[in-house]
Amino acid sequence: MSSKGGAMARARAARFWTVVQGQAKELLATAQALENPAARDQATQRLYDLAPVLGKAAQAYHRELGVEFNPVSPPPGSRLEILVTCDGNGAGAAAVRELVAAAPALPAGLNVRAFRPPMPPEVIEVSEVEVGGKGVKLGDIRFTATPSAAHAGRFDIQAFVPWQAVTPDDRGNPGSVIAMLALGHGIGEERLLERVGEVRIELTFQPAAQGLRSWELCPLLDGQAAPAA
Repeated sequence: MSSKGGAMARARAARFWTVVQGQAKELLATAQALENPAARDQATQRLYDLAPVLGKAAQAYHRELGVEFNPVSPPPGSRLEILVTCDGNGAGAAAVRELVAAAPALPAGLNVRAFRPPMPPEVIEVSEVEVGGKGVKLGDIRFTATPSAAHAGRFDIQAFVPWQAVTPDDRGNPGSVIAMLALGHGIGEERLLERVGEVRIELTFQPAAQGLRSWELCPLLDGQAAPAA
């Protein structure tokens, strides 16, 4: 881009990556500390502290952006993955891609990724959220997907959610917070933005009796054959 706006955007992107590079040494040291059981809790807290620092720098590029870290499943050869996210808000999706595309070469052990990736199934299976003193297992929530009549190229999702998953923070449909958490963990932020139309919630006493687990939706959303339920 040769316009003034393009030059300004490149300058904002460069400022963000300068901040990232300034934290690279500490990020690598923190990622290494995560491998030490005795230091893991402190290192995890340090990542939580660093995320808003980089997130503030990302918001200077676009107000919808934020930064998170993926120490659980970075790609081979990497200790820590820096995630640029718009928290599922489509208004920031293009900015996520632009900022990541402007990334310079990072030190070995660090890499950057646009959007939150899906979490490993084995992590989701053991993930539990406490609601009102009761545990809700994300791996127990089930989903079905059908081609959307209102949104071409997308799928409408039906989520089957246990009654105990209702929270005061639900918007629109009871159980929506936990349903969207499980769905996002399973399919990742990019599919959520690009391949999902409407999400409907059905509260049930036996959610695991119907549909697919969140990560099993990925082949269907990608236009491949879905696994048997």
